[in-house]
Amino acid sequence: MIDLHCHLLPNIDDGSCSWEESLDMVRMAHDDGIKAIVTTPHWIEGTNWQPETGVVRDMVLEMNQRIEDAGIDFKVFPGMEVGITADLTGLIDRDRILTLAEGDFLLLEVPFHSIPLGITEIISQLSSINKQTVLAHPERNRELQHKPKNIMEYVDAGALIQVTAGSLAGEFGQNARRCAIDFAKMDALDFVSTDAHSVRYRKPIVSEGLKALEKAVGKDKVNSVINASYGVVNLSRQS
Repeated sequence: MIDLHCHLLPNIDDGSCSWEESLDMVRMAHDDGIKAIVTTPHWIEGTNWQPETGVVRDMVLEMNQRIEDAGIDFKVFPGMEVGITADLTGLIDRDRILTLAEGDFLLLEVPFHSIPLGITEIISQLSSINKQTVLAHPERNRELQHKPKNIMEYVDAGALIQVTAGSLAGEFGQNARRCAIDFAKMDALDFVSTDAHSVRYRKPIVSEGLKALEKAVGKDKVNSVINASYGVVNLSRQS
C-alpha cells in the first residue's frame, strides 16, 4: 500500500533526525509491504513548524535520489500535515502549504484534546476549490473517543478519515484502538497510515494495524483502505 502520513524528512519537524535514519525508515517501510510514502511534515501556523513548500520539494528530490542510489524500489512524494487554521484555501493558492502528493487531498491534523469549532466550514471551503479534506488520526482525539459517532458530522460534510496503524494495533491505548474500530464499523475509515516518526518508536509499520483491522471487521475493509491509498497517489507520477 501507500503510506499517506509519515514524518520522513530529516530535521524539519519532530520526525527523522538524519538522512541515514530517513533511509532506514524507507527500508523498514519497504520490508513491511509499503510501496511509497507521502512525507507529511507538520505545518502549524504561528510555530517553528512552517516549512516552505520549496524546501519540502527539494528534500523529497534528495530523498528519492538517496533511495535510488541505495537500490530500493520505492518512491517518496511531497505533502504536509496541516494544522487547523483560517484561510486554508488562500494558503494553498499562495503555495504556502502542500496537499498530499500535490494532488486533490489535504491532510488536516485533528488535535488530541478538544475539537475546534468550524471544521465543517473548512471542509466546505476546501471542497469549493476541489480539494478534499483528509482528517488525520481523529481516533486519538479525546472527544471522539468519548463519542465516536460524532465523526459522522465530518464524514457527512465530505471529509475522509485517516487512522493510525498503531492505533489499531493498540500502541496508543485502548481508547484509540476502540475508537478506530468503531469508525471502521460505521464505514467511516478510509485510510490507514503509519504517522511514523523514527525507526525506534512510531515506526513506519502498517501490517500490524491492518491485521487488527481485518480481525475486527474483515478482509474486505483492509483491501478497501489499501486500494484507497492508490486513489490518492499515482505511482507512475514522478516526484
